[in-house]
Amino acid sequence: MVEEELEFARGDLEGVIDRYGHVREWVEAFEEKHGTRPMYYGPLDRAASKLNPMNLIYHLRGPLFAHVYRPPSDEEGGGSTLWFGIEPYLTEEEEIIKQILIERLLKEAPNSPSFSTDSEFESMLENMLSKHTKITNEPLSTVDVTAPVRRIFGISEAPIGVTEQQLERLQYTVIRDLVRSGPLEVLLSDEMLEDIHAVGLRYISMDHKVFGMVTSNIRFRDREMLERYLRAMSERIGRPVSDSKPIIDGALLDGSRINIIYSDDVSMLGSSFTIRKFAEETISITQLIQWGTLSAEVAAYIWLGLENGMSLLVSGETASGKTTTLNAILPLIDHNVKIYSAEDTPEVKVRHRLWQRLVTRDSKNEDSRVEMFDLLKAALRSRPRYIIIGEIRGAEGATAFQAMQTGHPVIATFHASSIVKMIQRFTGDPINVPMRFFDNLNFAIFQEVVEAPGGGIARRITGIDEVIGYNKEADGVLTRGMFDWDPVRDKHYFRGMFQSHLMENKMAALMGFENKRDIYDEMARRTEALQRMVDRDLTHYDDVFDLIDIYYQQNWEAFSEAIDIWVPISDD
Repeated sequence: MVEEELEFARGDLEGVIDRYGHVREWVEAFEEKHGTRPMYYGPLDRAASKLNPMNLIYHLRGPLFAHVYRPPSDEEGGGSTLWFGIEPYLTEEEEIIKQILIERLLKEAPNSPSFSTDSEFESMLENMLSKHTKITNEPLSTVDVTAPVRRIFGISEAPIGVTEQQLERLQYTVIRDLVRSGPLEVLLSDEMLEDIHAVGLRYISMDHKVFGMVTSNIRFRDREMLERYLRAMSERIGRPVSDSKPIIDGALLDGSRINIIYSDDVSMLGSSFTIRKFAEETISITQLIQWGTLSAEVAAYIWLGLENGMSLLVSGETASGKTTTLNAILPLIDHNVKIYSAEDTPEVKVRHRLWQRLVTRDSKNEDSRVEMFDLLKAALRSRPRYIIIGEIRGAEGATAFQAMQTGHPVIATFHASSIVKMIQRFTGDPINVPMRFFDNLNFAIFQEVVEAPGGGIARRITGIDEVIGYNKEADGVLTRGMFDWDPVRDKHYFRGMFQSHLMENKMAALMGFENKRDIYDEMARRTEALQRMVDRDLTHYDDVFDLIDIYYQQNWEAFSEAIDIWVPISDD
């Protein structure tokens, strides 16, 4: 569906409600109930979290808006932050028209042109809806009750008269329900939402980038509707859920991760699900630098490690941004090598010319089941330069270390908040990597969710630790901190100058430096180049990949010159 994207100035609520009748109706009903009128706040930024009172509307896309309201303490819901999705809705008569139109669409579907993408399907539906409607000046007051009789006798059905506004609402709701995400469409359209939590018939809650945990006005009316929706969604992503297989993980079409727990036998308050949203465009390393997730110097260190075949883990607690960081650093790997990825849920995004992408396969038949362990064994026969594991959770961690031992560098994400806890988890059940083998891992990146300087939440790489080796006398693993993050100044500091085991004893030799300490000058050169990219706002993922490709295909000088003359994708 082609959607009109209009920009409204901050505070221009009148402009919004003049264009969108459903927003006007929402504002009027809200003002009548609460005695206060929201402001229009666009585009949304972190400063909005400081507003008091909190009562604002911001634009999502097309006709969709969100209203964030924090009720006074003496009002129902006081103390919590409420998020209301505002979308076009149908009257009872329009619902009847919608059902008639859907019947006609289904009847015509077998003879309609084929489609291969959702956008083609949407265009086809729009054309069919236009065919079966005609624009009138007056809203339809009654529905043609003879339509069912005429259908029985096979009499051709005339177009239904609707206003332009009614047609817009019908197009939105038909496409929302047949192609897109149904009742969750307005939630999934909000780029400011990170996690969406639904438990039974309760109102859905979300983690918001600016306002933290918020509660929506959206819920499923009954369990049958909820379970029907989850069955349809799980089948659409190729991981059907059922009473015999009540827990599944998968990826939505936009790349968001979903976990479904089906049936009240397992989820006592009713079927539940969690959606972890991902940005439509892959986040680049320079975008993370601009956001403060890491510094250009941290990125330069990681770049040196990846170019020289070091194995690393991106580690942190749930929702700390591990996968985002992993995807952002992958363009730093030599573009002329083979990448092999193994995942349960496809989340890794690679633009290298030779990428072998594999995912596990669930099956009731054990012989046809493909597990992570199987994929990693296959990787050892595929001779990749790098093996990327979406997430190490269990026994496959031991196989990952075996791959490192055989000369296959590994990149993966892992759940641990510090190097000590990481070693404890890897050397204990169920992974059981012998401590003396742990130095096959070269370094670990640690990331956390923190309070953003301007309000809301942010992600920060809080440390990088090198693994030096196994100490037999202490029966432990020697590590050394290279970077740390100062939460007061929100700044990263390099603690490894002239003390980096990896840079001096591995990377310098691989890069042919006679004086191993010249490697620090090389890191400084890369730091300066990455910072120039940030200063020029070269933050689009494709821009970053293409620029680094110049370095790998040509040389440093060509890459450095290209930074100064590159036209960003956003400026094209």
